[in-house]
Amino acid sequence: MKNKNLDSVVFVGEVDAGKSALVDQLISQDANTGKTQAPIYYPGKVIDTPGEFIVNRALNGALLTTICNVKTIVLVHPADAKNFSSSSGLLRVYPNKNIVGVISKVDASNADVDRAVKLLRQNGIPEPYFKTSIFDQASIDRLSHYLLSLQQPVLE
Repeated sequence: MKNKNLDSVVFVGEVDAGKSALVDQLISQDANTGKTQAPIYYPGKVIDTPGEFIVNRALNGALLTTICNVKTIVLVHPADAKNFSSSSGLLRVYPNKNIVGVISKVDASNADVDRAVKLLRQNGIPEPYFKTSIFDQASIDRLSHYLLSLQQPVLE
């Protein structure tokens, strides 16, 4: 009774937060997707969204439509960001969704993980926060194991 693949997860965050690179690592995707212009749907209902869905308020409706049928929302917040880009409460519009906070780019030269944690807390993103780098497989594995633990087991 174990689910080995991510299922029903959407990755959201500002432009250049590292969502696509993180998704590529989590699902062992070796494609360079480049700039995400529209939601990308991977097998198992894993969705990578464009950062504009978060930063452009006119596209918040598109984000809400994209996340309405998934179980888990992963908010990717870069450690080098000075502000929180999402509208307050936007990710909590639909009840009963898991919201997972990920701090990306923790290895960037201007990373400020403490500031990122503070911003996530101030905006109601629940802990634990996963501090990740696409160059640190252990950090990717910790996030992957946690996301898999949120899924319902599948009978084999």
